[in-house]
Amino acid sequence: MTLHVAIDFGTSSTCTAVTTGDQGGGGSEPQVVVVDGQPLVPSAVFAAADGTVFVGHEAERQAAVDPSRYEPHPKRRIDEGELLLGNTVLPVRDVVRVVLSRAVGEARRVAGGAPVDLLVLTHPADWGAVRTQVLRQAAAGLAAEIVLVPEPVAAAVFHSAGHGMADGSALAVLDLGGGTVDCSVVRRQSAPSAHDPAAQVPVFQVLATRGDPTFGGADVDQALLEHVGGLVAGADQEAWRRLVEGRDLADRRRRRVLRQDVRGAKETLSRHAYTDVPMPPPFPDAHVTRADLEGLIAHPLARAAELVVATVRDAGLTPQQLAGVFLVGGSSRIPLVSRLVYERTGLMPITLDQPETVVARGALRAVTRDPDRTAGLPPAALGAGHAAHPAQGVHTAQTGPVPAAGVAAPPPRGHFPPSGGFAAPAPRPGAATPPAGFTPPGGFGVPAPGLPAPAPTATATATATKSRRRTPLLVGGAVALVVAVAVGVGVALTGQGEEQRPHAQEAQGREIAQYDYRFRVPADWEQNGGDASQRKVQVKPTDAAVDTDLIAVQEFKLNYDSGADRDRALRQLRAEYDRMAGRGFSGFQEKASFAGRDVVYYRQRRETTTVDWYVLFHGTAQVAVGCQYTEGGRARVAAACDQVVRTMGITG
Repeated sequence: MTLHVAIDFGTSSTCTAVTTGDQGGGGSEPQVVVVDGQPLVPSAVFAAADGTVFVGHEAERQAAVDPSRYEPHPKRRIDEGELLLGNTVLPVRDVVRVVLSRAVGEARRVAGGAPVDLLVLTHPADWGAVRTQVLRQAAAGLAAEIVLVPEPVAAAVFHSAGHGMADGSALAVLDLGGGTVDCSVVRRQSAPSAHDPAAQVPVFQVLATRGDPTFGGADVDQALLEHVGGLVAGADQEAWRRLVEGRDLADRRRRRVLRQDVRGAKETLSRHAYTDVPMPPPFPDAHVTRADLEGLIAHPLARAAELVVATVRDAGLTPQQLAGVFLVGGSSRIPLVSRLVYERTGLMPITLDQPETVVARGALRAVTRDPDRTAGLPPAALGAGHAAHPAQGVHTAQTGPVPAAGVAAPPPRGHFPPSGGFAAPAPRPGAATPPAGFTPPGGFGVPAPGLPAPAPTATATATATKSRRRTPLLVGGAVALVVAVAVGVGVALTGQGEEQRPHAQEAQGREIAQYDYRFRVPADWEQNGGDASQRKVQVKPTDAAVDTDLIAVQEFKLNYDSGADRDRALRQLRAEYDRMAGRGFSGFQEKASFAGRDVVYYRQRRETTTVDWYVLFHGTAQVAVGCQYTEGGRARVAAACDQVVRTMGITG
């Protein structure tokens, strides 16, 4: 018997599919492996003190004992090299391997212990050689043959098998996963078979891809949890705070159950107009409606719909030229998703009963339905880091080339903070020790070729010494900044020559104009620092006791026009990101969309905070917006960050 296994290793959950057959071929239809009655297993890991690493639901249960040893989203840490779980340091590839090994073990259990002949691993379309190499290394030895397939290609193959796609047609795949939203346009094209040149086999090629790493199913859960808190907390805000933030074992266990119930309520609201969330004492049960949920997530889902239009445009097409829009990922069940996509594209999206299983099942079809195993897998579709197998045209772990030592592999797209920038000053007396190294994106603090780095003045240096006791993330000279309240003014859209008008609620906020940029912040945010030598402004909520939830905006001058030579600007930013790799930076995306803008995105993880970086180019200016948040301040910072990026005007 032959056993073929496909694993869709997701940010929040992992799905496994299998096909079995006799030695002569003719395998069965892909079947999803059910674990504990569910088609998905959490991708979470927990490193116990004795060296045992738990995966999935077991990891989630163990997290209640010691959260510091728990990582719920190992896929997001793919760029970091090593993970610190408790006092245990583990290579990222070993953590990923544990998740893949669990999935393979469950597949073999279904097949009666048979060895795996073929293991198919899926990955985002914009992963390059570095990330896919980590995935290949993590899977080494788990099967006789290992093949990598981009996630949108797997989804398109699955769609084509059930709905058909004409030769030359293109499909938009919108994947709403647990941690990210990704959109790709995939074209089906026929090509001669390697085994029979007279025969034609289908090939699927990714024409364009974009992603929004700031939103996913986990963010929907968090928004609904906070809404429930607003309904039931009432006068007992302290009891609610203990429930959602308490570190006692009893609080952590109650919180785990509550989050499961909130997630279940979200899923119920995809099928029904209302549901109730059972609450632990002293809170009453919460009644929530679909309208409540849609009000909470309408804005980020609208961004997802905009992402479809932008990706189709990148592919050189219009929505009317598509064969359709295919929704995959668990969050695509939310009815509002289909409505918004239809409004933006004029196309009614295609959905399935189990959208979270599409990629795993399609991945098996992509490599097992044709004798060549080339269908859907040309080197171009596989992306950087995937070389053709000499005979089959697909990359395998056994025969695929590994980059030679000292040769840089093509980097993944994404988001990154540069060197220089924000270093943590000495803490204020009585204040919590701030995390070190709030660093801006590449290019920041690194002068453009041919331009001297600005030298701080003596006054600036003296001011900086004072500011260290006031603003933990500032370094260099603080200066008086021009702050003005604006009344509904239009702001020039970066690099487009268009006008973007602020939303009504943004017009009530405050406009900050400094250097070659201007932006708005909510009315309850204030400027609390800056650095003239780095052309930087920093803002935070007015009622924040500690400067951990904040936004920093910084400008870098280029000695060329980034509009005329955008590739050069991106290469320089990417090079700086790669230089900082392994220092908490991850998720670099060249073509991301946020707040209705085209941005370069990356993430910086620190000891107690996370920084999402958004980089915009215009003329000779490169502006980075760093949005730093604690877990409790995530929603508040995200809303303010959206307003800052959306209203950003650059004149440099």
